[in-house]
Amino acid sequence: MTAARPLLVAPDSALAEEVSRLAAAAGGEVEHAPGPAPPNWRTAPLVLLDAAALGAVDGLPRRRGVVVLTRDPTPDLWRAAFEIGAERVLELPADEAGLIELLADAGDAPAQGGRVLAVLGGCGGAGASVLATATAVFAARSGERSLLVDCDPLGGGVDLAVGAEAADGLRWSGLAVNAGRLAASALHGALPKRRIGSGEITVLSCDRDGPPTGLTPEAVRAVLGAGRRAGDTVVCDLPRTLPAAAAAGLRDADLAIVVVPAEVRACAAAARAVASIREHAAGPVRLVVRGPAPGGLRTADVARAVGAEVLTVMRPQPRLPAVLDRCGLAAASPVRRGPVARAAREVLAALGRSELPAVAG
Repeated sequence: MTAARPLLVAPDSALAEEVSRLAAAAGGEVEHAPGPAPPNWRTAPLVLLDAAALGAVDGLPRRRGVVVLTRDPTPDLWRAAFEIGAERVLELPADEAGLIELLADAGDAPAQGGRVLAVLGGCGGAGASVLATATAVFAARSGERSLLVDCDPLGGGVDLAVGAEAADGLRWSGLAVNAGRLAASALHGALPKRRIGSGEITVLSCDRDGPPTGLTPEAVRAVLGAGRRAGDTVVCDLPRTLPAAAAAGLRDADLAIVVVPAEVRACAAAARAVASIREHAAGPVRLVVRGPAPGGLRTADVARAVGAEVLTVMRPQPRLPAVLDRCGLAAASPVRRGPVARAAREVLAALGRSELPAVAG
């Protein structure tokens, strides 16, 4: 199957010729169309619009990877680009190098783009890091490449949960990421990783000593963008307090999962957490309800109390703490068919759907 080409919508023929030349320099070509029809609007890895084409996207769903090209970046143009959800405005010829880089990235993009998942706890000790790790592990076990990103400097380090703490590679403090784009190949080459079956999990963990240097909103967005462009399943373990770096991860996530114990006080805390999460989340917010329910709370009770739909229920798994302490989830055969495994599969299935299922009470 032929990979989709970047889509160029530019009534300005001179600009179109210039972009075609730059695409050739990047080792590829663009599809020049008179307008952004729904099929190519959805499938193109990159959409390039000139100023005259901005009005043509009215009525189309917002998407990532939209860039506006111009020779005269006026305030009105910036405003119009913001209104359609464009990620960047490039001025030609000054930004030719940046456009070549975008075109080269689009040419290397896999047929299926990556997806970004954010996992948070609705209260302290909810088990969000365990579910985040399990989801990344099961994505790798199914033959994909997953990227597990730790954005909680007080969480102890997801490398321990994976069982990759002894693997060679950098943590946040050693990863020099400035604002802008990050090459996926360089990122994967620098971080600890483990083979799991036919797949691979790469881990970017916080340090366990010293301040959380390197964990900035710009760095988080660059890392998530690199994973998405590489076609990875990117899983972010986020703190529920939502500092700026965590909020940046939420804004780039396709789906946010909040883990909530089936307890009254946990639901009260989760309701406040979900309200805060929705202020930043770009995608839907769903609950994973963790048992047991000592007071007999039903799934529908939790959904009502928290104010969000329930994706699935995660029942207790008594052997899990020992497995985590002994070897980490990447080497944990006892949990492949347990409740955590089933919840992780449900989350992965939801991450790949446009319509997310809700569980009845």
